[in-house]
Amino acid sequence: MLNTSLVAIHLLLLVLRWIPMLASFPQVLTPHLTPMIALICDLATVSDLTERDALPESDAPRDVWYTKFRYDGWGPHAAHYPAVQIPKNCSAQVWQRARIVAVAERYIGLPYQHHHIPAWTPYQIGAGLDCSNFTAWVYNYGLGIKFTSAIEAQAVGEHAPGRVLRADEPRMAGDLIFLYNQERTRISHVVIYLDAHYIIDAHNDKTKNGVQVREIKGWYATHQALTRRIIE
Repeated sequence: MLNTSLVAIHLLLLVLRWIPMLASFPQVLTPHLTPMIALICDLATVSDLTERDALPESDAPRDVWYTKFRYDGWGPHAAHYPAVQIPKNCSAQVWQRARIVAVAERYIGLPYQHHHIPAWTPYQIGAGLDCSNFTAWVYNYGLGIKFTSAIEAQAVGEHAPGRVLRADEPRMAGDLIFLYNQERTRISHVVIYLDAHYIIDAHNDKTKNGVQVREIKGWYATHQALTRRIIE
């Protein structure tokens, strides 16, 4: 049986190929095209996730996961996912940011665990991701951008992704905010910025454990160390 929603998405994506030809039409048509293009871009944000779900999460064969990595709680490292194709006529930055938010929100409710990939479910522990493995996973799975999952190396140094924002630069969805520990002695946490009021992260929180959308208040507001931008 055909998946009607996927068929609709593919038909809308096909329409994108026709948009450039409409440039020679009277300008009165242009305002009516804008909402259609926006809808197509929104739908295309998640249209291929089923296909990406079918890809192996790790280069390590699954049949050796629980023998080779049996005594390593972190489990196998993530495979490098392929880069995504940004739909034609969609703003590259806007689409990629929306994609990162959509992918991150798919994992709401996933528990907090020191694991590299979501599929690693060791006996009596179960699935989960920690803060920096979550951010690394979202960018890798979502856009094919793979970077270190070690928290301090993700924040600073030659292996850190993107660039550090200046203090006067406004944040945008998908930026990574790094936080100090309570004592402000080291960077101990990272979150994905959503908007001026909310972030999404994987946190070992007593009230909302695991991947959750949280308000930027308390420690999240007072202990920010730096922000990195990956999508330019």
